[in-house]
Amino acid sequence: MAEGKAEGKVEGMAEGKAEGKVKGKAEVKAEVKAEVKAGGKRAEMSLRERKKLQMRQTLLAIAEELFSTLPFEEVMVDEIAARANISQKTFFNYFPTKAQLLEELLLSWLRQVNLWPSPTENVTDVRSALVPPNLNEIQLWVIAHRHILQMIMRHTDLFASVYYSSQVPAGKNLLFPPEYRQPRMDRVKRAQEQGVIRGDIAPELVCEMYDLLRIDIVQRWLCMPEEQACGELYQRTYDEMVAIFFRGLQPDSN
Repeated sequence: MAEGKAEGKVEGMAEGKAEGKVKGKAEVKAEVKAEVKAGGKRAEMSLRERKKLQMRQTLLAIAEELFSTLPFEEVMVDEIAARANISQKTFFNYFPTKAQLLEELLLSWLRQVNLWPSPTENVTDVRSALVPPNLNEIQLWVIAHRHILQMIMRHTDLFASVYYSSQVPAGKNLLFPPEYRQPRMDRVKRAQEQGVIRGDIAPELVCEMYDLLRIDIVQRWLCMPEEQACGELYQRTYDEMVAIFFRGLQPDSN
């Protein structure tokens, strides 16, 4: 009996260990399977996000083509959606209004260009502290997209938000959000420390005045009659007005 009990005990222990071992493998397999499944979902979400981004870019490209040649009122959402092979309902999932689509044409471009020089770039004078090195490229884009910019000025609050940023509703896209202006403000601080820019004006105010000036120059040019508003005039006006502004930022020679 003792031997039987011992054998039974040993067998029971062996079975328990075996069962525990088998159960452990099953758990591992289940975890691996769950991880693979989760990884598939993550990959699927990533693919979905990529497709969503591609569709957004497609809509912007179609909109740029239409807004470049047609008045704002004649650009129809149903035509944009049809060209993109989506429904109007899907279109509004990307852009709630036609005006917001128009705004995004400018904002998406601004995110692609270096409007605000890096703080690591050399600061030698007032101009190098505030003006991006690819200014000519930026001005040529403005000249080429005059028609679209005129519509943005007339049918959106994007330009107006520069003047009344403190009154813009929460969540509104500003033309020059703080995160874009920060690198330039850092450069202005460096210029003030080096004695290149007068130190009695806050860097934030220096950047704000520069933004207001260049937006005012663009809007004045956009309001001019077509026969007068040549690209050379816009560039010359910018150079003249900015030069006057920069002279006011230079430290007193006395």
